[in-house]
Amino acid sequence: MKIIIADKKTSFTNKQISLLEEKGNVVFIETNEEWNKSKEIFSEEEKVLALAPEICDRTFPNDVIDKVPNLKGICLPTTRYSWIDGKYLRKKNIVLTNVPKYSTESVAEHAIFLMLSITKKLPLIISNGWELDYDKHLGYQLKGKRMGIIGLGDIGSSVAELGAGIGMDVCYWSRRSKDSRYSYLDLEELLKTSDYIFLTIVDSSETKEFMNKERINMMKKNSYIINTTGNDVWDFDYAVEKVKDESIGGIALDEDKVKVKDYGCNVMITPHIAWYTKESFEEDYRIWVECILSVVDNSPINVAN
Repeated sequence: MKIIIADKKTSFTNKQISLLEEKGNVVFIETNEEWNKSKEIFSEEEKVLALAPEICDRTFPNDVIDKVPNLKGICLPTTRYSWIDGKYLRKKNIVLTNVPKYSTESVAEHAIFLMLSITKKLPLIISNGWELDYDKHLGYQLKGKRMGIIGLGDIGSSVAELGAGIGMDVCYWSRRSKDSRYSYLDLEELLKTSDYIFLTIVDSSETKEFMNKERINMMKKNSYIINTTGNDVWDFDYAVEKVKDESIGGIALDEDKVKVKDYGCNVMITPHIAWYTKESFEEDYRIWVECILSVVDNSPINVAN
């Protein structure tokens, strides 16, 4: 069995590497340049691919899958896996695994940081050369404000706990999850009455542009949107327009393709660091290795297809 890992060897502990080596011939492909030149995946041996998205440019198309002989499984270190066709893999009897729930607390804490940033008008202060304008940069306190959470899964529930700890009035709308600790509202009422709206729904084809123009227009003046899910779930450009014309107070997200300085209004953007903490990183790799070993042993866990 060949275990091909597209990631840096130094990201794994010695114990993890030893566990993998007990199961097969482990090959590390550590850079994008090496990945593009490598012929390892096309060898005839039975193999499992462990793919860090950054190394393979978040792409592994079906025509490449067809050229990989004796592929037993693909194991991803991420929660999202939309860049690989899981249904196609299933048709070919190839298992796809992911790593859920490894960064729940870190992402929830980052969401609170984003909320604080736009509440304190940090994007405006950054755009103003880090100088405070007393007429434009007045912030708000959070205690007593309504936090409206859309999607009460793992991250949404963690955000709710943190918001309640601050003293916010926590309410939510969710298709399936329920929690008696917080107030359930229908979606329209949540949008119309919340001071802070958190998008923590699953990013999928079903939720594409969930937060569309019509729903953004329901929000009350000076309310805010915090998005930790991904840009597919909302009309980002329209939300920016609403911030610029002061119909809503601000928006916040983590996104690599745009920056705070691109907008000059109360739009807070960080790179994709919501998940990136020491604790999340360690948990991610622990589970990822378990997934790889489970596929080798014909008892796959965290199957995504």
